[in-house]
Amino acid sequence: MTLVYTHNPSDREGVTRFFKDNLVKFRELRRLIISPDKTEISDINGDKMIFEGLTYGDPALEDLMKINYVFFDASTLHNPDATPNKIKEFSLSARYPWGHDRIL
Repeated sequence: MTLVYTHNPSDREGVTRFFKDNLVKFRELRRLIISPDKTEISDINGDKMIFEGLTYGDPALEDLMKINYVFFDASTLHNPDATPNKIKEFSLSARYPWGHDRIL
């Protein structure tokens, strides 16, 4: 399952509202990936929430990360050049499901 939210930068609360409304449809969240054009959250089953247009420089990105208890450095978060491929990945859980190493 993939849910897609098209982010409007003037609606900062829309991101958190969409996330909270759809969280019950997902299992344990596993990863948060930020790229230059979108932010993606995936769970242990590979289901995804995609936030198109939510990327570096948007204050709603920090809200989404805080609601997921992601530890980040605010001084480097909005700098895509801090990584070679301009993609940042954050782990949302330290738990691993049984057989996670057997799945792509």
